[in-house]
Amino acid sequence: MKQYSWIAGALVAGALVCSKAEAAPENYGLVSVGYTDFEFDGGSDREVAYSVAYGHKIHRQWYAEAGYLNLFDYSDDGTEAEGEALYLAVLGKAGSTTGELFYKLGVARVDVAATIPCGTETASTSCSFDNGIAAGLIGLGFDYYVSQNSMVRFEYTYIGGEDSFSTNMLSLGFRYNFN
Repeated sequence: MKQYSWIAGALVAGALVCSKAEAAPENYGLVSVGYTDFEFDGGSDREVAYSVAYGHKIHRQWYAEAGYLNLFDYSDDGTEAEGEALYLAVLGKAGSTTGELFYKLGVARVDVAATIPCGTETASTSCSFDNGIAAGLIGLGFDYYVSQNSMVRFEYTYIGGEDSFSTNMLSLGFRYNFN
């Protein structure tokens, strides 16, 4: 339970920062697809990943973003594994006439579930586990203006956490500004 108290503290701090937002906030939605290279508890693989997120402008140079990441869905030789994450992040940005360069810092709750074959050749069975992992998140990217409300996002994200979990993700996304 202690491992999640720092995530709860970050959520409360984020809510306090968001309450001090400007009078005319900007909100956006984001959908992206990418490629992830993950490692967990001695295993690793590369998979296609996708994500959705909601962002809110809290200052002229800062955004708060909450999102869902589907990191991997792996199946091979009786082994099945899934990895998903919910995250909360703060984005610092620098704007230009062509787009916005940003960096992302945040926390994530990663759920990893797997079923693997175990036992002997004569008595085969399967073992399964479901882990919830606290993780940190860091990213760097660029939002390129397509129109006044539309942007294309190029992003690199690294997530690292407990039980030797880490993933590197390159993604391409579409951002829509609601106001």
